[in-house]
Amino acid sequence: MIPDLTYNAAIAHIESSLIQGRLLKADVHIIRFGGRKYVLKDYTAKGFWVRNIAGRIVTGLETRAYRALVGIDGLPSQFKRLSPFALAIEYLEGRDLGVIQPAELGPGILLQFERIIEDLHERGWVHLDLQKRSNIIVADAKLYFVDLGSAFHAAAVPIIGRCLMRVLSFFDRLSLIKHKSFYAPELLSPQEKKWLRLRNKVMPRKW
Repeated sequence: MIPDLTYNAAIAHIESSLIQGRLLKADVHIIRFGGRKYVLKDYTAKGFWVRNIAGRIVTGLETRAYRALVGIDGLPSQFKRLSPFALAIEYLEGRDLGVIQPAELGPGILLQFERIIEDLHERGWVHLDLQKRSNIIVADAKLYFVDLGSAFHAAAVPIIGRCLMRVLSFFDRLSLIKHKSFYAPELLSPQEKKWLRLRNKVMPRKW
């Protein structure tokens, strides 16, 4: 947690703005507070309906995900909900997969990817947005998943939770296969190669 940080302090210490969120998306800023940097995801400046519906729901769900997944190595460990509409998360000094070339990564990074997915799934959660390389950060040869805004506790759904978990976890696995095929194709198993061919036939390339 980030005990001393308040929303007013976060706004006063904005260092730069990354994204001016459109439609139902948050504005995203980098703040520096107490000698550390954080990502501020903020709906406060949005219109009344976006702020009070999308803002409250998305901020609440993402905060819940971070709380439920505390202790998983490979997720940001510092976070705090600063208001009903704003969430601060530790900033990771690194690069996302979108700007990293295959020659820069060893197969160990993809094994880390697989292990983090397994840890999430063991707790009954799915990430659901790992197809985006910008949601995967490499910092000091260590891989992190960021942006839990789409994360979902599938196993907790009454009656159908186990089946839903099985279905949705497959999409995280497909994202792993996609990244393996680009960064470490030698790690693909024969079964994963079959799933990759099927994925490429039925799903858009950008996914």
